[in-house]
Amino acid sequence: MYPVNVNAFDVFGELRAAGTIAFGAAVMRSAAKTVKGTLDIVHNILGIADWDLVEKDEDGFYSQYDPVPIITAGRCRVWVTSNETEKEDIAAGDYLEIADLGGSNTLPVGAFQQMSAETGTCTGDVREVGSLARALEDVTLTDIELVADDLAVGGTAVTLSEADMTLLDLAVGDYIVLEDIDGNAMINRVKAVTSTVITLQLASTVALAKATDMVHKLHQVEVLLL
Repeated sequence: MYPVNVNAFDVFGELRAAGTIAFGAAVMRSAAKTVKGTLDIVHNILGIADWDLVEKDEDGFYSQYDPVPIITAGRCRVWVTSNETEKEDIAAGDYLEIADLGGSNTLPVGAFQQMSAETGTCTGDVREVGSLARALEDVTLTDIELVADDLAVGGTAVTLSEADMTLLDLAVGDYIVLEDIDGNAMINRVKAVTSTVITLQLASTVALAKATDMVHKLHQVEVLLL
């Protein structure tokens, strides 16, 4: 993971985490004086959770009640995932929106996708109402891959085919999203990886079903917040 802050115009740290928040996630208000990872397709983000060098209960994540430094303007790096319908790599100048992880997901993630990717059109060069950031670099994304075995809530081992694992090209420390077909999702991190198994840093809060549910690899993209 690269530093989140590139050249921020403003960072404030007066709010605390309402729950687990990944470093680099987009955040929104949760309740009075608290924030959470942004839900899919919302426009009222406060900013991006910066990388904090202070030791955390979970490496790479803020836990409930931790103070969260938030980048509200300027250049920073955000997490971006592919579109499920049509993978399009990110090109400098593309507009980004909060990722549509399907249906009525109410679990906070805070990842981005190319603008209008939920429609399958991937018109990243068109600024729309939901445009929250503009990419400042070209980034090649990976496809989203299906799990090869069921995963129960509380599980920490995700199985994929060897071919799909190769395509995801994961390494220890990479951030990923687990998503079921109904749109329930969580952001997680790779604790260990083999040719077919991802060991999760956090116990899964979503149940995944073989051959229908998915793993996204998240990629950092340098952006200008809009």
